[in-house]
Amino acid sequence: MDIILILLSIIISILFISKGSDWLTDSLEPLAKKIKTSNVSVGLILVSVVVSLPEVLVAVDTALKGHREISLGVAFGSILCNIGLMTGLSSMIKPLRVSTNMILRDGVISIIIPILLFAISQEGRITRLDGLAMFLLFIPYLLNIYLQEKTSSKMEKLTEKKEIQEELKLIDFGFWKYKAGWASFALGSFVLLFGTYIFSDILVSLVNNFGINPLFIGFTLGAIVPSIPNIAASLKATASGLTEVAVSETIGSNVFTLLVTVGIISMISPVTIKQQWLNFDIPLMMIMSFLLVLFMLTGKTISKLEGFFLFSGYIAILSVQMLFFL
Repeated sequence: MDIILILLSIIISILFISKGSDWLTDSLEPLAKKIKTSNVSVGLILVSVVVSLPEVLVAVDTALKGHREISLGVAFGSILCNIGLMTGLSSMIKPLRVSTNMILRDGVISIIIPILLFAISQEGRITRLDGLAMFLLFIPYLLNIYLQEKTSSKMEKLTEKKEIQEELKLIDFGFWKYKAGWASFALGSFVLLFGTYIFSDILVSLVNNFGINPLFIGFTLGAIVPSIPNIAASLKATASGLTEVAVSETIGSNVFTLLVTVGIISMISPVTIKQQWLNFDIPLMMIMSFLLVLFMLTGKTISKLEGFFLFSGYIAILSVQMLFFL
């Protein structure tokens, strides 16, 4: 593909992915409004799944096309992108508030899962059975969300319900609005699928035509582009005073991506683990996840300085990728 055509295709795919996510979340707003405070866990799960969809679709589509290195790069890169850009940049705007529930419900498991992935990878491959086990581990996570909700006060539930509704509204690119409903759900799903299909084709073309390291292309371009709607929503939420949204989106999306996305990729076909992943990518994913939770524990806020540290760490990781693995 000609470089100009590639750039044009990337821009088109960004528009399709962004607007598809926009329409899809618009269609869920009426459902979010009907959620009772006794069912806030439904909304939390809904948001975690929806905000992760673009990355999941790109990763799964590239895996189906036989490029599992790209798909794993998208998955690993999305984790670091969420921590470095979504949380890091947001906390540089305003310090991010973190609830005790979030630390207990999501913080601990967000550290355990990368360690589990690292342990499984020591065997040199992630088998279909490993992938199925990771996929099924998402069920105890859902149960944990449900049980944690039972211990929350009515005020905490009302606050979470409001944040769920606001979070869905913030994934909005301000043009070509469509009435929320089944039509917007169908249209949003189709446009999002079409955008991710175009984008995954671009990633494959870059690897095939330019000889770029497939893990690198997934880790960088493949992870960042699908995350644009969520990063933009988190920045808008933080600027609007909803300072817990960026952290909740980051951790919820990371857990979903590692368990569900990596699980599906491995179930499609067993994944052979490269030494670079064991020496660099997965350990850094573990370190950044640990730092995020550590910062959450210090005063139940992520300060501007801590946000800058997360953002700088992400830029440093991308720089090393570019220098040594491109």
